Amino acid sequence: MKVPGWDVVGETSTTSGRNPGGVPAPSPDECTRRDVIRGAAAVAGGLVLEACAHGDRSAASLPNAPPPAAASTPSAARPGLAGGLTVSGTRLIKDGKPFFVSGFNYWAGPTLAREGNTAGWDQVRRDLDGLQRCGVNTLRVMAATEGPDSEPYRIVPTIQPALGHYDPAGVAGLLRFAGELAARGLHAIFTLNNFWPWSGGFAQYVAWAGQGPIPYPPPAPKGSWDRFSNFSGSFYKNTAAVEGYDAYLRYLVPQLKDNPMVIWELANEPRGMRNGAAYRRWIAASARLLKSMAPGQLVTTGSEGETPSPLYAGLDLVDDHRSADVDFACFHLWAENWGWVHKGSLERELPSALERANHYIRDHVARGERLGKPVLLEELGFPRDGGSYLPGAPATVRDRYFEEIYALVASLMPTTPMCGIMPWAWAGSGRPPRPGEMWRPGDPFVGDPPHEPQGWYSVYDGDAMVDLVARWSPKLVAGGAAS
Repeated sequence: MKVPGWDVVGETSTTSGRNPGGVPAPSPDECTRRDVIRGAAAVAGGLVLEACAHGDRSAASLPNAPPPAAASTPSAARPGLAGGLTVSGTRLIKDGKPFFVSGFNYWAGPTLAREGNTAGWDQVRRDLDGLQRCGVNTLRVMAATEGPDSEPYRIVPTIQPALGHYDPAGVAGLLRFAGELAARGLHAIFTLNNFWPWSGGFAQYVAWAGQGPIPYPPPAPKGSWDRFSNFSGSFYKNTAAVEGYDAYLRYLVPQLKDNPMVIWELANEPRGMRNGAAYRRWIAASARLLKSMAPGQLVTTGSEGETPSPLYAGLDLVDDHRSADVDFACFHLWAENWGWVHKGSLERELPSALERANHYIRDHVARGERLGKPVLLEELGFPRDGGSYLPGAPATVRDRYFEEIYALVASLMPTTPMCGIMPWAWAGSGRPPRPGEMWRPGDPFVGDPPHEPQGWYSVYDGDAMVDLVARWSPKLVAGGAAS
């Protein structure tokens, strides 16, 4: 996945700075990591719908294809923790009954809970109150942040400011956040690494292993998403980098292995890139390590799913979730970033974006059926009207988009592996001091990570989106139904 003009071997040729639709390629200073996805979609032909219809690798779209290779065999639910989740076939299970997710991404929660940050801890409890009023039963949070804290475009202060050094205040915040979830009966996916730089992630482990400096992507001057992605994707073949990650797992996981609210996630949006075989070996080994320490808790990958350019990204939903130690599959959906809509024409492009989203979601559900595991729509966002970053700007097109997606997810739940939905991302009462600019240390955390324009996809406590989630949550947690 790349901005237009990049040369992706095996998928596209260069486009002289313009995509096939005639939209000028963004300059490096205008790009975010999600623009990589949008650019690849444009270069590949602009229509994910067409790509899926004519080039889909799933058995569902290839009626004469040979039977797929055997995936992990669905089995009866594994023993779990009292009050926790297990999996049986294509269903999440809680207390012997199917469990469905009405969720929200809240990546900043553990950082706000940092010991000594009284205001942050007060905000966490207000945020959790607000999310639970919406009927949300599952969160997704960043449970690993890597330093040094002097590095740009990332969450600070970090939990691991230096390799193998775990900051006591950061760890205490993560643990009290998990304790608060347990007290509330609120599940959360704890993400343990990141393909992208906004929490340190793979690139930082590779740098610590002596392969630095990190070639930061945009908005860094002369940044390249392709160069960064391949640097980050070298993580799986770097023994020292993987050992650093494993050490953090061995430190953290035993401290939370008895918390029934915790679900473990290997990383945020890991990609195989040019190292697909090593990537899948890492998935299997990491999931196995987690299960050896926390057999009563669920594990997933954090994968984006197929994306518009799975060959470039080195992704395959079935293969990436095949390990018997990975309990359910996940995927992400980004309409603007994939070029389905544009800031100046959201209203006009909404119908086609919804058509593409419908196909993309159903395609991943079909892959989940082939895999024999539950499937979670774990990330999706949509811009405010006109692409505004202002917190008070209307979001009427976003609300219509989410209304349709929630209805689709609810309709799929009763008869397919679809198990829930998690919008990106909760800001609550936080507001960006400079909407549209990047985050700076000392700014409040909202729903947009530090390397992205603040206010892009944030959902605030006064948004109509909050009421939409509250209205849909009872239907989702009941297992879906016609709207």
